[in-house]
Amino acid sequence: MSNHGAIVGGGELSLLDLLRGLDRDRWAPVLVVPEEGEVGARARDLELPVHVIPLPTLRRPRPATLGSVRTLASLARAIDAAALHANGSRAMAYAAAAGRLAGRPVLWHVRVADPDHLLDRVLCACATVVIVTSRAVARRFARAPAKVRLVPNGIDLARFTPRRTSSALREELGIPPLAPVVVSVGRHTPEKGYRHLIDAAALIEHVNPDVHWILVGDGELRCELEAGARGHGLGARVHFTGWRDDVADVLALADVFALPSESEGFGRVLVEAMAMCRPVVATAVGGVPEIVLGGETGLLVEPANPIALADAVRSLLEDPSRAARFGAAGRARAASTFSLGAHVDAVERVYDAMLGRVAAEVKR
Repeated sequence: MSNHGAIVGGGELSLLDLLRGLDRDRWAPVLVVPEEGEVGARARDLELPVHVIPLPTLRRPRPATLGSVRTLASLARAIDAAALHANGSRAMAYAAAAGRLAGRPVLWHVRVADPDHLLDRVLCACATVVIVTSRAVARRFARAPAKVRLVPNGIDLARFTPRRTSSALREELGIPPLAPVVVSVGRHTPEKGYRHLIDAAALIEHVNPDVHWILVGDGELRCELEAGARGHGLGARVHFTGWRDDVADVLALADVFALPSESEGFGRVLVEAMAMCRPVVATAVGGVPEIVLGGETGLLVEPANPIALADAVRSLLEDPSRAARFGAAGRARAASTFSLGAHVDAVERVYDAMLGRVAAEVKR
């Protein structure tokens, strides 16, 4: 089950990667989405069955809420689902209730480090198993460590592999052929810290006015961020692209990849950038230090500090040999620790253990 029908972040992309990677000789995944959109469309491209079951907000329960629970439970019985896998808290609330009605175990996949104290306790109690993507996320469930399984996200290393930069893409984005480029990918929401990146860009502008910034993504703060860039006189050098399907090609343009998050459960885009041999500058929050090795694959700075962010980015732009060493080390780390194959294998082992335990309990 997906929290969202649209692609709103790395959680949806990671769910789709998992669905693509599961061994179809052993598993027959069926996706439930709350509305039609990109998530369901991409799942259908993978030749997966997709069911649309609305998931009304939990803040204002109404008759439709109970109706969706019953529909989900009926679907679980009709397809003889072995388990329900909930990707996010809203999906988990519905899966927990439907799983109880249908007599199915429920796995809660948690990708966010920020706690939701009462809801966490309730949903964790309902879950058979909780998968977390980092130790930072695991700290949400310190009261129930026996239920928690750490499975870092993985990426498709064949898709995110070093390549030559595209002069056509540079031209499309309005970037001069020799201009240094800093790339960032993420939702334009408060916790992603992009206002600090705009401020850092303004600081670097005073020293190196040739640097261009590509921000891939969208969100509630996009208009505000665009206005901030214009206010700093950066309208021609900060490029807001919206969401794109060619993220790997955009990453190939980067001399430095920057992630200014104030909160981050994992940071999938960091692994993608590292796999592309891009040196990384990121904030030391949440699960980020579990991915980026400071001084080895990139530089870590404190959050909400544009000066530190600007200094780190500038240091790598001014030292290409150091940046190249970080990039090579990042690719090696992505390949050894965060491959999609390793991720899928780990999730399948969680499935096996969960279903084996449930079967053993039924026999008692």
